[in-house]
Amino acid sequence: MPNHKEAKMKSLTLHAMDDQLADQIRRRASEMSISMNELAKRVLAEGLGIKTPAKPPHRDDFAPFCGTWSEHDLEEFNRCVADMETVDAEDWR
Repeated sequence: MPNHKEAKMKSLTLHAMDDQLADQIRRRASEMSISMNELAKRVLAEGLGIKTPAKPPHRDDFAPFCGTWSEHDLEEFNRCVADMETVDAEDWR
C-alpha cells in the first residue's frame, strides 16, 4: 500500500511579488501556452539544476482521435446544417 505522505504533492505560495515579475511570468507562460504554475516549476527546477522530463501539452493527449477539417469539409457541414439555423415560429406555439 502506498505511503500517503510520500504521494502528497507540495505547494508553494509566493508573497509580495512585484508587478514586473508577475507580468513577466504571465506573459512568458502565455507565449509558451502553459500555465503560470507550470512555468514557475520549470524556472525553479532549471535554477536549481534539476532536470525535468519534457512532457507534451495535455491537449495533445487526444490529437490522434480528433482529426481536422478542410475548408471543403467545413463548407459541406455548414450546408448540411443550414436548415437548423432557421426558427420555425409554428414550433413555438
